[in-house]
Amino acid sequence: MYRAAEALKTFFSGFGLPAYQEDTVPDDVSLPYITYSLSIPEWTKKATMYARVWDRSKSNNRVTEISDQIAAEIGEGVKLEHEAGYLMIWPETPFVQIKADGDFRYAYINLSINAYNLPGT
Repeated sequence: MYRAAEALKTFFSGFGLPAYQEDTVPDDVSLPYITYSLSIPEWTKKATMYARVWDRSKSNNRVTEISDQIAAEIGEGVKLEHEAGYLMIWPETPFVQIKADGDFRYAYINLSINAYNLPGT
């Protein structure tokens, strides 16, 4: 699972913003950033997961811009290789939802994931 977790971190860190697994964002980090759920299924199964692009703004511009970049990279499915195998991330429906809470904006990106590696690697 470690290698799969690192592959997800590398992928979500590739959009010009820091990326963190949900609930691991350091207290001293400022917005914008990306969070993502860590969900690694059995190799014969599919699991759901999500990513969120966060910003403090009255505008949706940055979260939609970054979520568009993520959507373009995922396309109809993206393969994330690692030392012990690979992950496939797929878009789900609804793919992207924009949410607002006061000065905070985030794009919720709905995904599914398959893991193709031996258990424990």
